[in-house]
Amino acid sequence: MRINEERLRQRMDRINAIAVTEEEGMMRLALSDADREARDLLVSWMEEAGMSVRIDDMGTVYGVMKGTDEKALPICVGSHMDTQPNGGKYDGFFGVMAGLEAILSIKESGLELDSDLILADWTNEEGARFVPPMLASGVNAGVFDPQWVYDREDTEGVRYEDELKRIGYQGEKENRLTKAKAYLEPHIEQGPVLDAKGLSCGIVTGALGITGLDITISGEANHAGTTPMSHRKDALVAAAEAISRIRKNCIDFGEPAVITNGIINAQPASKNIVPGTVYFSIDLRYHTDEGMAELEQQTKDIIQKTCDEFGVSVQIEQYWRAKPAVFNETIVGCVEEAANEKNLPAMRIISGAGHDAVFISEIIPTGMIFVPSIKGMSHCPQENTKWEDLVAGTELTADVLVKLDKETI
Repeated sequence: MRINEERLRQRMDRINAIAVTEEEGMMRLALSDADREARDLLVSWMEEAGMSVRIDDMGTVYGVMKGTDEKALPICVGSHMDTQPNGGKYDGFFGVMAGLEAILSIKESGLELDSDLILADWTNEEGARFVPPMLASGVNAGVFDPQWVYDREDTEGVRYEDELKRIGYQGEKENRLTKAKAYLEPHIEQGPVLDAKGLSCGIVTGALGITGLDITISGEANHAGTTPMSHRKDALVAAAEAISRIRKNCIDFGEPAVITNGIINAQPASKNIVPGTVYFSIDLRYHTDEGMAELEQQTKDIIQKTCDEFGVSVQIEQYWRAKPAVFNETIVGCVEEAANEKNLPAMRIISGAGHDAVFISEIIPTGMIFVPSIKGMSHCPQENTKWEDLVAGTELTADVLVKLDKETI
C-alpha cells in the first residue's frame, strides 16, 4: 500500500500548528479550545473522505468508512490527539493521522474490504488535564464509571463533563465502540530501543501494568532554628529517605520494573519551617499482575517502615491501576508478517507506556505498531521521529488493516 505523503504531512503540520509553546512544544490539553480546534479539523477531513462521524458520551470521535459486508464486525484503528503540557508532535497524534491516511489510501486504491473501518480519537488519553489517564477508553472498557469521569476536575476546578459540553463534543453512550473484530493502534515508541537498534518497526506484544499511588506523610511543622534535630518530626526527610529506599528496591526487583516520583510537595513551604506535611506521587510499572502486586506491596511496606523510623505517619492511596496487557497473537502476527513483506527491520517489543490499547484490549482483540523515537525522547518538545519512519508506519498500518479484514480472529 502506498500513501499520499504530501497529504499526511500537510495535515499533521496543520494540527501541530495549533497552540505551540515558546519551546516549540504542543499544548492541546484534553477538552481545551486547542483540542476542539484539532477535533474540528479531524471531523472535516473524515467527512471530506465520505466517512460518517459519530461521537460517544465521553467525547471520543469515530469516523466510519463502510465495508461491503453488513454482517462483518468492524476493524478500528486510532489513538488520541490530546497532548502533555509542552508535549511532543507525535505522541498519540501519529496514530490518529496514520489511521486516517491508511483508511483513505485503502479506499483510493480501489480495494473493497468486508469490514467497516473505524478511526477513533480517544479523549483524555494523556491524563495531563483530567487525572487519571485513558479516561474515555477506560469508560469504554468498563474500567471507569462514566459519572466518576464526568466529575473529574482539572487544577482550576473545572469538570470534565462541563468542558465536554462547552466544546460541543458530548455525544451518546450508544456510539461507544464496544464490539469490533480488531483494534490497531499505531504509535511512536516513546523509548530508545528501536532507535538504538536501528530498527524501523516495533511489533508490540503487550504493555506494562501501571499502579499510581498518592503518598501523604504527616509530621510536625516547627521552627527551623529553635527545634533541635533530636526533636524533629520532619516529613520531608522521611519522604526523601522513603523515595531513596523504594527506588533501590525497584532496581533490585529487576527489569522491566520501573518507579517514578513525578510530583513532590512540601508544606507549609517556608524556608525557615520544618516541613510538616509532604505529598509525593508514585508510578509503578511491571509486566505481570503477580509481580506488580508484589512490587506495590513491597513499596508500601518500605514507606511505612521508614515513616515509623522517623516518627511520622503516612497515608497511602491507590489512585488508579491499569493491568498489564497481552495483545492478540493473531494481530501481532499480522503486524509481523506485514513488516516482513515490506522488508522493514523490526522486532517484538513490550510497551513501557500506557495507551488506550491497554484498556481496549480487555474487550476487543488488540495490537499495536511502534515507529522509532529518536533518542527515545517523548512528552517534550524534542520528541521526534524520522519522516521515512512515519511514512513506513502509516503504510504498514494500511497493510495490516487489509490483512485483518481477511483474518479469523
